[in-house]
Amino acid sequence: MIENWDEYTVESGDFKMEVLQQKFVPLPDSAVYFELSGEINLYNSQVMKENLEILISKGIHHIFLNFEQVSYIDSSGLGVCLGIHSRLVKQQGYIRIVSPSEKVRYVLELTKLKSLLQIFPTLEQAVSHS
Repeated sequence: MIENWDEYTVESGDFKMEVLQQKFVPLPDSAVYFELSGEINLYNSQVMKENLEILISKGIHHIFLNFEQVSYIDSSGLGVCLGIHSRLVKQQGYIRIVSPSEKVRYVLELTKLKSLLQIFPTLEQAVSHS
């Protein structure tokens, strides 16, 4: 489906969004797994959104985002997650947050988004959840 995953790696300041090929956890054919690190803010959330929208237009309907190394997320980053979530739900897909850092988990709880976005402690649990 996607020939070169490296094209979807994004780096901006201390922010990095990288596709990881999972050898131990089989993903659905229409899925991608990203590991993110650094801060997700106004300055890099737009490129994150564009990257995800390109993948959706190419047939990706299941997105796993590992937030373990994300030190900060602001309202623009949350907006990207919600927008992608809304778009994927209309296509019978989903976005799943994997292993959010304590700071990200706190923001998700504070904004009540923890109940809307699907959050899992591990990729294995996120993939196996039906």
